[in-house]
Amino acid sequence: MKDESQGEFKGQLGLASGILLIVTIILGSGILVLPGLVFEKIGRDVIYAWLACSLLSVPILTTMVVLGSAYPNTGGVAYYAKLAFGQYPELLVALLFLGATLLGLPSIAIVGSAYLQKLTGSSVDVHLLAALLILLAAFFALSGGETLSSGVRLVGGSSLFLLVGALFAIIVLAVRANGVGFSRPSNFSSIAGQIPLIFFSFTGWEIASHLSADFRNPKNFGRAMFFAFVLVCSAYVGSAALVHIADIKANFNTPIFQAAAQVAPSAPGWLVPLLGVSLIAANLFGSVVAVSRLVLYLSGRRFLPASLGHLSNGAPRNSVYFVAASLVVTVVCDRIGLLDIEMMFSLAGTNFIAVYVISAIALVRLRGALVAWLLAAAILIPSVLIIFSAASSVSYIASTALIAYFLNNRTRLI
Repeated sequence: MKDESQGEFKGQLGLASGILLIVTIILGSGILVLPGLVFEKIGRDVIYAWLACSLLSVPILTTMVVLGSAYPNTGGVAYYAKLAFGQYPELLVALLFLGATLLGLPSIAIVGSAYLQKLTGSSVDVHLLAALLILLAAFFALSGGETLSSGVRLVGGSSLFLLVGALFAIIVLAVRANGVGFSRPSNFSSIAGQIPLIFFSFTGWEIASHLSADFRNPKNFGRAMFFAFVLVCSAYVGSAALVHIADIKANFNTPIFQAAAQVAPSAPGWLVPLLGVSLIAANLFGSVVAVSRLVLYLSGRRFLPASLGHLSNGAPRNSVYFVAASLVVTVVCDRIGLLDIEMMFSLAGTNFIAVYVISAIALVRLRGALVAWLLAAAILIPSVLIIFSAASSVSYIASTALIAYFLNNRTRLI
């Protein structure tokens, strides 16, 4: 087995495998739940709420594409902060990002384990199943080079194919049963009220920024992000269109299942659990790959042990082991009551918003053009409003900033 330093890391992703990997990072179980919950609240305006969120995520996507294309690096958002402001903001962004992913991904794994229970009829504890899902994702993430590309095509391709196939088939049946009828938006305030609920389905572009160095051709990073955005938005809007056309009457927390039950009563009951497991397994796989790149970068910066930066056959395996172990520890903490899933999702969301703010300011500092200022304003205004709407968000970010300050001083003394 060939061991290398993190400085020898070379990208091996092509355009198609890069698109699939980014899609797996963005698409999660929210597509199986949120369209129904929003439809229950605002009815036929549901599709416009999803279209609005698609538009609102464009500034974040564009910011990550501009920065990732100009400065490809495994450090992603932390690296952009370093280039713009120096070591302290770099460490702060790294802590915020790791906090978001190490809390958010175990939450997603626990949701996936619930789907796995329904699919298999198992009575095994959801936390044990969540740990197994994380370890499975890490197993695929251990590969490098062409093996990684093959794993992406297998995991990402199969989950996307299953989702698109199911949505297309049920939409066709719904159109045959009910026809198609879309009207103008009826209540803009109601649509706006659902945006915070939907918006976090579109997070993940900042995670994907850590993959910019994984591409053989750096120019393909921006292209992959664009095509992934088109696919993700199409899937979300398609799911919203499905609940609209099917006009579901109940089970709003399982809208695809309910739509299938109304227009195709003979549809198998395992369809939604299988979709949930496949989407979440793919999401965990893509996210573990991306987060391991940040760990690889931080080891090179000596914020983490240098041993985490060694490569085995082109893959940062020690970094993957570190990420998987950290995620499993978080699952255990949830199991013994030190954390709960609602708190984990909330803290993860707060971290991501703070990362958006710093990335937007970094874009202005590094690029300086009018477009950069406009993109930054589009990100900063809603992000700051969200952060200051909750005192807990401000105190949490302040605590993280204080930890980063002490770690930064300690690192300088070493």
